[in-house]
This record gives sequence, C-alpha cells and structure tokens, in this order.
Amino acid sequence: MKKNLTAIGSSLGFIIDKPIAELYQLDRNTVVEVTPKEDGLNIRFIRDKAPARASDDEVLKSAGDINKRYGKMMKNLAK
Repeated sequence: MKKNLTAIGSSLGFIIDKPIAELYQLDRNTVVEVTPKEDGLNIRFIRDKAPARASDDEVLKSAGDINKRYGKMMKNLAK
C-alpha cells in the first residue's frame, strides 16, 4: 500500500485507513514505536498489558473492609 505524507505542523505524517485501524484495533490513543531500518521504517504498536487481576482472597478482604466501613450506611440507604 502506498501512502503520501501529509504536513502536520512542521512534521510529516500519514493517515492509517479505517479498515486497517479496525483490523489492528487502533485508535487515537494507540502508542506507536517507530524505529529506522536500512530500507525504511519499522512501525510497531505498543499494547498496554492487561491489568493484574485480584485474587479471590483479595476481593473478599476488600469486600469485608468495605462492609465494615460502610455497612451501616448501606443498610440505611436500602430502607
């Protein structure tokens, strides 16, 4: 696929067509890493790692702490 460069301020850029953006699940918040190669540029999308998930024990402890702190208020609100 050939693309023309577009002036963006004093820099240059190119538009990623919507079908390609959808294919790679890109949006305006996607971070890219551009590295020079002998015959061009390598463009790599940086993906955030999935957030760490809490264990069942951590969830139960947090729920217990919340219940201790806000249990009375929640009972009053439920009335």
